[in-house]
Amino acid sequence: MSLRKKAISGTVWIFAQQFGSQGISFLVSIVIARILDPSEFGLIGMIGIFMALATTLVNSGLAQSLIRTAKPDQEDYSTVFFFNLAMSILIYIILFLTAPLIADFYNQEILTGIVRLYCLSFIINAFSAVQLTRLTKEMNFKVQLLVSLPSLVFSGIVGIILAYLDYGVWSLVWMGLAQSFFSTVQIWIRSGWAPSLVFSKEKFKYHFRFGYNLAISGVLDTIFTNIYQIIIGRFFSPVQVGFYTRANLLKQLPVSNITNALNKVTFPLFASINDDDVRLKRVYKQTMQMVVFVLSPVMIFMGGFGRAAF
Repeated sequence: MSLRKKAISGTVWIFAQQFGSQGISFLVSIVIARILDPSEFGLIGMIGIFMALATTLVNSGLAQSLIRTAKPDQEDYSTVFFFNLAMSILIYIILFLTAPLIADFYNQEILTGIVRLYCLSFIINAFSAVQLTRLTKEMNFKVQLLVSLPSLVFSGIVGIILAYLDYGVWSLVWMGLAQSFFSTVQIWIRSGWAPSLVFSKEKFKYHFRFGYNLAISGVLDTIFTNIYQIIIGRFFSPVQVGFYTRANLLKQLPVSNITNALNKVTFPLFASINDDDVRLKRVYKQTMQMVVFVLSPVMIFMGGFGRAAF
């Protein structure tokens, strides 16, 4: 398949995944929101920054390094796999021990148990991170679609059932864990890759030299993005945090969907031709033209719709 066809196919599949995932999540959240109190969403929102920071540190930019590497071998993938797994366990231990401090900061004792249970998702996700990276590098977004949508459906059913059974905020926690578990199991079945018992210090140093800059950038971006949730959670009730978290999520849906979709397609696309500067510049220019051509009408429509609704 030519590079152009790969790009078009990848774009179609990744947009289908993004909007399909958001559609399922939106429907599930509507059902659960009619059962749970906003304060219970607020409790999850309070730990959002810790979840995001931990996710950034677990990966440490090594996934991006694998994608930009021309021909990574089994040793590359296995090294990153075991590093991610070790980091996820280390960060979980840190969060487990500091969970009472987080609860004291927000003056919400229940957060101790929530953090200790919810953060198990880091370890679960670490078992599938490299497989997802391989699929992204190969621009095989169809398999990612076939994994993410069923996982959201199954975990959504779990969350709704637990919410009806009056599990409160714990229904959201178990829903998140269920999504991680279902996704990881499917990835192992569909990806066709498993790590070897090998860890190369040279490979690790190579990937870490590229990845740590991305990790630092990701940490700073996460703090900036979530600073309001920290302030609101510290000085206001969980109800206010819940309203802010849900409103902010809905506000970011169009931008985050389009940005995430384009990043997933363009990064492996550009990485595959990074040794040909002339071609890279031409493809980049064509990509930017296509982005402007597609997004400009969408943004104009959204602006006009918002003004009319107002």
